[in-house]
Amino acid sequence: MADEKLIRSFIAIPLSDSIKSKVATIQNRLKPTLPDVRWVKPETMHLTLHFFGDLNDESLEKAGSVMVSIGSLIPPFSMTLSGIDAFPSPSRARVFWLGIKCDRINGLYAALETGLEEVGFVREKRAFHPHITLGRCRSQPQRSGHILSPETDTVAGEMTVDRMVLYESQLLPSGAVHRPRQTIHFTAG
Repeated sequence: MADEKLIRSFIAIPLSDSIKSKVATIQNRLKPTLPDVRWVKPETMHLTLHFFGDLNDESLEKAGSVMVSIGSLIPPFSMTLSGIDAFPSPSRARVFWLGIKCDRINGLYAALETGLEEVGFVREKRAFHPHITLGRCRSQPQRSGHILSPETDTVAGEMTVDRMVLYESQLLPSGAVHRPRQTIHFTAG
């Protein structure tokens, strides 16, 4: 029996091209003040709803079926991307991120987690904190509060969320490559 191929996967909301362009401008503004950060390429940015890790084909099909059932219940909605901050905190920054302002995103996340749990996936234990990762520290955590405090009101824009995507993620020396495997549009209403 041949080894089953496992595929590194996650479900996410893709960003609009105009948002990606604005995010790139924000990153370019921050780069001189945060030189020890590996910046995420704007073309690969997304809002992660659920990260699976490695899945087999059967599990990918289960995840896709949950997405289909949820997509028919959710209408398209708007979200605003604003506010730059860091995990775990600006005083010990390891990950720099752009915040999401949208009440509907939590409902989508909750429906997705419930549906995935019903078909056998483990529910995420950490609290959901919707964000777009801008960059990660290459080495030690950085003290960046003085850099980020003027950025708390930075707005990258607003976009319509009309779909979620099941991505396959391949880690390459040049960075991660995300390939859409299944796209589900929000069709309610």
